[in-house]
Amino acid sequence: MMQQVSLILLFVLVCVLESVAQPVLTPRNMALGGGGSTYITNYNANFYNPANLLIQDKSGNFSFGVGVIGLYLDGTQNYGDLSTQFQNAKNYFELYTPGQTSISGTDQIEIIDSNYPQEATLSDNKFRYDATLIGMKWLKNDRAFSIALRTRTSSRFRVGQGWYSDSFKQTSDDELLLDRSLIHRYQSLHEISFGYAESFQFLTGLTSKLDNFIIGIAPKLIIGTGYQNAEWNNTYRELEGNSATERVQNFTYNATGEFGTSTLSYLRGTPINQANARSFSTTSFNINGIGAGLDIGVTYLLTLGKDLSAIQRDGQPTRRSLRLSFSMTDIGFISYNNDEVSLSSSPDTTLVTNLPTNIAGEAFIGSRGQYISFIEQFGEDNPFTRNSLNQSSFASLLPMALHGGALIEINRLKLMGDVSVGLTNNAFNSTKLISSFGMELRPLNFLPLRGGVQFEAQRPEFLSIGMAVETKKWDLSLAGIFSPNSLIEQPQITGAAAATLQFHF
Repeated sequence: MMQQVSLILLFVLVCVLESVAQPVLTPRNMALGGGGSTYITNYNANFYNPANLLIQDKSGNFSFGVGVIGLYLDGTQNYGDLSTQFQNAKNYFELYTPGQTSISGTDQIEIIDSNYPQEATLSDNKFRYDATLIGMKWLKNDRAFSIALRTRTSSRFRVGQGWYSDSFKQTSDDELLLDRSLIHRYQSLHEISFGYAESFQFLTGLTSKLDNFIIGIAPKLIIGTGYQNAEWNNTYRELEGNSATERVQNFTYNATGEFGTSTLSYLRGTPINQANARSFSTTSFNINGIGAGLDIGVTYLLTLGKDLSAIQRDGQPTRRSLRLSFSMTDIGFISYNNDEVSLSSSPDTTLVTNLPTNIAGEAFIGSRGQYISFIEQFGEDNPFTRNSLNQSSFASLLPMALHGGALIEINRLKLMGDVSVGLTNNAFNSTKLISSFGMELRPLNFLPLRGGVQFEAQRPEFLSIGMAVETKKWDLSLAGIFSPNSLIEQPQITGAAAATLQFHF
């Protein structure tokens, strides 16, 4: 038992050290299934719904904190053994090493079973960590102000089943398909955000209830470091009454920073493993892009019973309320102009008689530097060697998304639901609908217990639990995230989040 506790603490500690389809990963919202458009009210609301800055869930008008961190892994493989899963998570973050993710025939079967349900021919995996390094919030009359400094990194990848099996799969369109696509999006962003929220008097008070309509805005300055957007769509389709097979493919690739340096070195003749070793560093902080963004939101707060906090700003927290929220996050772009690399090809359709037989002997996990190496080892051909290089600066949209939610709070019980949808495919978001449901119960006033579940495109994504110790002046929060099958099999920890002491005055 003591060894498991030590490994959990080590797992969370690594999140802190490494951090020197959710706007934020905090222990409060991750424990509630990942939602938070109505729930998060501290300075992290800058990144989810800045309107909530004006909602008081603590006594006092000023709060600050340091070191809110979170990590989430939806891996190609996950493990019930905590030490093995801990090493597995490290592999996703570290530089790729040849042979690091070698798999056996049994592993291939397990990967196919867990990543390609029903008619799916593409997996959808991700690794992400966030750290809000420091933040503060203060209230004055009917206004709230905040400032927060955050760093976040996400790696999202989709791998065709054809890399692990040479068997055609019947799709929902009754086609027989061998999918050898390989898509990897990686991005690191560092942000300083300034939040502002104000009660909108024109709509407030239109009903006879004790209500408040709040608008919030949070502009931010963004620095980009590592970036890679690689998309090789590559499929084989059996044709009825034809011995040949139709192959359809297209390729786009944009990279900058260490990814761009490594790719340039490789295209100029350096073996890919040497190019990776020379280009990637665990300590560098090179500014490869500058951008600007905006997070906006609205919240309708309707207090219930004798709760007067919606209309009396006397520092007392809201205890009984209904909240309805809508927000739009990451409106903006970032321009990259350092070691940039771009390659692309037009969609190409050909008839082939020879099918790929080189089954991958490694699992693709999206670690830095793995993309080119994986294609070179196991690909039937190499799109990097047959497309012309372009070295011009490019811009990327931020991971823009829409969020909506509702929360009902009755003294020591909170029930909430959220929906989110990404407007662009990127390292942080997909365009699939995300829904989250959570509950917070306080058996003791200072001890909130939280639990939740998240669905992606109507499929369970993860389960979560968490707790906190919240006093009048400070609080400490923790959360754990588990794979959906943890209810019937050995639990698999796929994420963790923690917040060091946050103070309220």
